[in-house]
This record gives sequence, C-alpha cells and structure tokens, in this order.
Amino acid sequence: HAQEEDRPTATPRWALSGNLLSWATLAPNIGAEVYIGRKWSVAADASFGMWGFGHTTHTAQTWSAGGEARYWLQTARHGFHRTHIGVSLRGGKFDDTFFSNGSRGNALLAGLTVGYRFRLPGNHWRVDAGLGAGYIRLDYDKYLYNRRFGAYELKGNRTRSLLGLTDLHVSLVYCFTASAGVPFAKKRIER
Repeated sequence: HAQEEDRPTATPRWALSGNLLSWATLAPNIGAEVYIGRKWSVAADASFGMWGFGHTTHTAQTWSAGGEARYWLQTARHGFHRTHIGVSLRGGKFDDTFFSNGSRGNALLAGLTVGYRFRLPGNHWRVDAGLGAGYIRLDYDKYLYNRRFGAYELKGNRTRSLLGLTDLHVSLVYCFTASAGVPFAKKRIER
C-alpha cells in the first residue's frame, strides 16, 4: 500500500490584532479576522476608553465596535498581505467634556477602506495600516455642569450627518495558520 500526504499550508486562517493608535489614546482595542478563500477576509474589533481627570471637566468616555469585509488585491504563498480594500461599519457611544461643554450620544460610521499589510520577520507577525472615508451620523445631547447647583443641565440635542474619516488604524496582527500545531494530513490508499 502506498500512502500520500498533502503538505500543510502556511496560509493564515484567522488572526488577532490590536490597533496601536487606539492603545496610544488609552482606549484598549482588540480585534479578530477570519480569512475566507484566497482573496476575502472579515474583520471585527472593539475598543473601550474611560478617561477621567475630574468630576465635572476633562473627561472622555468612549466605546465602539465595528466590522469590515476586505478584498485582497494580492495574495502570496504565505497569504493575505499587501493591499486590501473593503467596506466597514462601526457604532459606538461617547461622553466628552474634555475641551468644551459636554456632549453625550451615539455615533454610526460607514465607509470604504483601503489598507496595506506589511510582513514582519517570521511567519506570523504583520503590521496593517489603513484608513477609511464615508458617512458619519452623530445623535447627541449637549450639556453643561452647573457648579452653582451642582447638577448637569441639558442644553439641547442634535443630529448631524456628514462625510469624513471613518477609519484610521495601524494594527499589530498575529496570524494563526493551518499548519500551526498538529499538521493537517490526508491519506490515500492505492491498491
């Protein structure tokens, strides 16, 4: 009997990432990406930031979560690096009194993205840089902290729709490959 094994591939199947720009603003971020076929991937991430420098002023609290479908223009034997384009959707909440009177509300961002992924030495590490532009919708309340009465006063609510920057990231990516751990092998018996 002759046996034949298929060689395991080094193409990534999924990855974990962290947006270094988000971490630099003290809003920790973590994401995951799943690779589908030879040219597509789906990524999702979330961030959470709570800054407070006083009870009534200089605070910023945010959280957001989003996803992106990516099409890779070039793929190689080790897969999924270089240029990608995509469509992204992100939503979140914010409460900001850092530079002005308070604003608290919701944000929705949808746009087209472009990015480039650089391979680092070794098989698993990458750096992914990208940006996106598109539609932004903000629905928020304006408020002011009244020191005299020690209470917050609502100053009105607003809704804004505009075009602008919807994504900016420089992410450190760790790719998990199909050949990590126990190799996948197929055996065929010939008679």
